[in-house]
Amino acid sequence: MNLSDFTIDDFTEIDGGQSIGKVAVLLSMVNDEYDKKIIQAYKNVGYKAVITRAGGKGSKLKDKVLRNCLGAAIKGDVISDSVQDQRILTRCVERAMVDFDKPLSGISGAGIKIGIVSKEPHLAVALYGKLGIPGLDVDHEISGMGIHYYGLTSK
Repeated sequence: MNLSDFTIDDFTEIDGGQSIGKVAVLLSMVNDEYDKKIIQAYKNVGYKAVITRAGGKGSKLKDKVLRNCLGAAIKGDVISDSVQDQRILTRCVERAMVDFDKPLSGISGAGIKIGIVSKEPHLAVALYGKLGIPGLDVDHEISGMGIHYYGLTSK
């Protein structure tokens, strides 16, 4: 068996359906040249999805991640601009950022790709990127995911 024998569905299905968390992770990790195609493919099967990015270090990175997620999710129609939906997105980002609260992220610059996906009433946010380690010629990969079930408002 070869890697080319697998499909995206082989990695994102759970119990005969798509896992919203796995879809968000896939969006955050897909090579940049496929961003538009994969977003459209998931939209074609009933998901609302968007990819955004953020960079920086320490608290500035956290601020940018949240700000970029809110802007992209509302503009991309993944969530409404209601207070309820924004609160849920904020909680998902907070959960996804847990591993970013470590000392390394406070001193290292990071570049993060963010996948945000909803299928009412569920929402998932996934982060994937690299932290530059000062003094070393190596990057540290980092990721996180936050999911909220049953909370998005109906449009």
